[in-house]
Amino acid sequence: MARFLSNRKASHGTAPGTLVFMGKQKMAKTKIRLIRFNSKLIEESEPENIAAIPDPEPNSISWINIDGIHDVDLIRTVGERFGIDNLGLEDVLNTDQRPKVLIDEEHVMTIIKSFIYNAEKKNLSSEQISFVLGKNYLITFQEQVGDCFDSVRPRLRKDNSRIRTLGADYLMYALLDTLVDNYILCAEAVGENVERLEELVLKSDNRNILEEIYLYRNEIRFMRKLVRPVKEITLHLLKTESRLINKKTLVFLTDLDDLATQAIEAVEIYYQMVTDQLNIFHTNVGNRANEVMKVLTIFATIFIPLTFITGIYGTNFVNIPEIRWHNGYYYMLGLIGAVTIVMLLFFNKKKWL
Repeated sequence: MARFLSNRKASHGTAPGTLVFMGKQKMAKTKIRLIRFNSKLIEESEPENIAAIPDPEPNSISWINIDGIHDVDLIRTVGERFGIDNLGLEDVLNTDQRPKVLIDEEHVMTIIKSFIYNAEKKNLSSEQISFVLGKNYLITFQEQVGDCFDSVRPRLRKDNSRIRTLGADYLMYALLDTLVDNYILCAEAVGENVERLEELVLKSDNRNILEEIYLYRNEIRFMRKLVRPVKEITLHLLKTESRLINKKTLVFLTDLDDLATQAIEAVEIYYQMVTDQLNIFHTNVGNRANEVMKVLTIFATIFIPLTFITGIYGTNFVNIPEIRWHNGYYYMLGLIGAVTIVMLLFFNKKKWL
């Protein structure tokens, strides 16, 4: 499957809002995890189905995490249970959906990507994560069980933590903050390899270096495609007047916006670096070819008059006076040597050598 654009044949010709899973199934069975909490209590469970999830209560927050979005019937059931529009669920099921925000009276839906960097293969893979913020609840959809939110769960288990005392909107912020922070970590991981190439590119025109440059350029382009829309998400959340986002949370969303800017700048810097490295590499190859051509041109230029001299004395005319000279051969060699030295001195004076 292409990384930059997924196959959309499954949804071709269908009506808007038709629920069709588009992507690669990454889990055999969908898993539901529920965390209900307030400032004093926290409960964790794994309901067997959506019907087993208790209704959200005014004095607590429910975080419903669904791992595996290939089960269309389950996603449809979630939509019916929490009143989520099919157009939004259609985006949840499309793993190639561009990061975006959808806001209505009852929900704030955010679709974003997470990154996983494979240090051994030196490449990035992505996973789509969708958030549906409602009154006193947050639903998250992941393609597979992963560790992208594992840093947040311990904070929820800690008594009197800020995340326990604030609402579902702050929980969404905390999860988004974790994802955007991971963008910077992945950019740094790729960037270290890009910076390592900097010195090698200046000294070598080895083809292996070219392959590495193209590898990192492709990874950064992939990251760039998915990170840049995050700025639109943060700005949209900052400007929204939805009652689901508390004014106190806007302070934290401003910090998230700054973090998104930092992530985008890091990606852009490394994209420019790897582009410059590619240009430098091709310049080095061109300079090396020019050096070779210069040497060959000098040799050819030197041999032109020498060939002319030997050509004269290689003719078959009888009346060539120098042929009868006793030391004529040595005079010719001396002339050839003198011409060669004069030309080399001339090239050196012109700084062509």
